[in-house]
Amino acid sequence: MGPLLWLPAIAYHALLAALAVRDAAALPTRRGWEATRDMPNPLSLGAEQEVLVKVRHPGAAGFEGALADHVPAALRPTRREVRGHFGARGEWIAAYRIQPPQRGAFEFGPIDLRVWRGQGWWVRQVRLPASQPAAVYPDVLAIRQYQLTLRRGMPYRPGQRRSRPPGAATSFAGLRDYIAGDDLRRINWKATARRDTPVTVELEAERGQQVMILLDCGRLMTARAGVMTKLDHAVNAALLLGWLAQQQGDRVGLVAFTDQVDSFLSPQRGPTQVNRLNEALYGVRAQFVEPDFGEAFGQLARRVTRRSLVVVLTDILDPSASQDLVTQALWLSGRHLVLVVAMEDPALIGARDAPIDRSARAYEWAAAEELLAARRQSFEALRRGGVLGLDVPAGRLSPALVERYLELKERALL
Repeated sequence: MGPLLWLPAIAYHALLAALAVRDAAALPTRRGWEATRDMPNPLSLGAEQEVLVKVRHPGAAGFEGALADHVPAALRPTRREVRGHFGARGEWIAAYRIQPPQRGAFEFGPIDLRVWRGQGWWVRQVRLPASQPAAVYPDVLAIRQYQLTLRRGMPYRPGQRRSRPPGAATSFAGLRDYIAGDDLRRINWKATARRDTPVTVELEAERGQQVMILLDCGRLMTARAGVMTKLDHAVNAALLLGWLAQQQGDRVGLVAFTDQVDSFLSPQRGPTQVNRLNEALYGVRAQFVEPDFGEAFGQLARRVTRRSLVVVLTDILDPSASQDLVTQALWLSGRHLVLVVAMEDPALIGARDAPIDRSARAYEWAAAEELLAARRQSFEALRRGGVLGLDVPAGRLSPALVERYLELKERALL
């Protein structure tokens, strides 16, 4: 190759090298980065929540970026890497979602960041320190949603009742104009005569009653129902019920037990009691032991003498396996109004409801139906003894329990 051909090649490669050096020099430096993470505090068990990561560097304006947050895998992040664009001020807010399936303390780690210029050749990669503790508590987000929908006068879930249910209530709430469909027995004739227009009496559920939540933390509650265990579904339902009871002016308490009573919270009213309940529920753990219903119900009977609504969050099998629960619930119903709440197994329901398209499926259906029939027998034994029952899918436990509580208040059964 002649000298005349070498000169263009050298010039071409020199130009490429100059462009590469210029592109590398234009990248933001390793120093000067700022990273902050914004997320709910505390995180709510089982609820999908958004985490925002704000990254800033004065020299990153107009650059493209990819961010990977070191989020604990147990929090089930939706994405491991988020891509975006730095604005004119060198700022970028990346967002992803998490859905914690378990309670406890967790630790977020550093943030890995890659930055490059559009159509550029080089990528700057940095690791930004952003360690941050996080705690997953029972689903406090459900309480906030409930508060918001009540303020707007909208139903929280299908079947939700008003905070002041009408009907067979026991306390006078006031007078109002008659509306078509009102019970004619509620018309106040004296007020009607004075106003010369129909006036009806509005009643509300009696306040100042007691609700005791008995939380089974034994072997059967370790089973999973979706992404969460049955115990965690029960924990969320217990917190929402406790908050609603406090809103209704009732006292609320808690007994968490396995083969012994692990924690006892005496019934009290007020927002502070809901905080105590939340802290107590944060610490409960399911254990692979058989629950001692006699010990738990006995302590409740000795320490809570005033008639109360006792909500037992547990699981039920056939009458033989659930004999201790049935016996103790029937005994306790002589002093208190007892509501036994259990969660249906989604796998069992699926086995019963799936199409029978082959002979093996017929055997699966028969086995599932036999187990569900035995479960119904247990609830029937409770019903005959005057114990109330509620058996719902785990995903519908919280709204169903709230509905039943308001129904009992409306009917003045306590």
